[in-house]
Amino acid sequence: MTTAEIISICSLAVFSFSLSLAVWNFAYNLRYSRVSLTERLHELWWSKDMMDTREEVYGLCREAAMDPAAVSSLGAYYRAPLVTPEPPRRAAFGKLVGFFCNIEVYLASKVLDERITCDLFAEAHYADYQPLIAAMRASVARPGRASDDLPKWLEMTRRLERRFARWGVTFNESGPAV
Repeated sequence: MTTAEIISICSLAVFSFSLSLAVWNFAYNLRYSRVSLTERLHELWWSKDMMDTREEVYGLCREAAMDPAAVSSLGAYYRAPLVTPEPPRRAAFGKLVGFFCNIEVYLASKVLDERITCDLFAEAHYADYQPLIAAMRASVARPGRASDDLPKWLEMTRRLERRFARWGVTFNESGPAV
């Protein structure tokens, strides 16, 4: 073997090692950023503002569990928002559902770590509000609408539930009648 061949082999080895290190560094940084954003989202979930919102919406969930007709005004509002007065706690419900829709968008674009997000939010938190969200889907999909013809934000909740189901979480598809 000549000196030129030895130098070429060493150069190739150094190049291969550098390329491998660069790929590993990219993968590590990508994973770190996904985990970091997931952690920040979890911190937001426990902020005072979100805790107040969750408590308000959980009150709706309790009412729906005891008397499904108690939240019928919310369903009516989402069926015809321009002609129906805004019911109490609608803003809190919208904010909470918006939070979960954001999670779905982030997961679909692979910005969040899916396994960690599922562990942090699926059964631990989303499950508490899922019956009410499913009831809203059923309510909005009723008279003359196909279940596929849902507003985008409600369809996002369905996709989020399917994503969580891939990790072994099960939800009630219909929820209580509203």
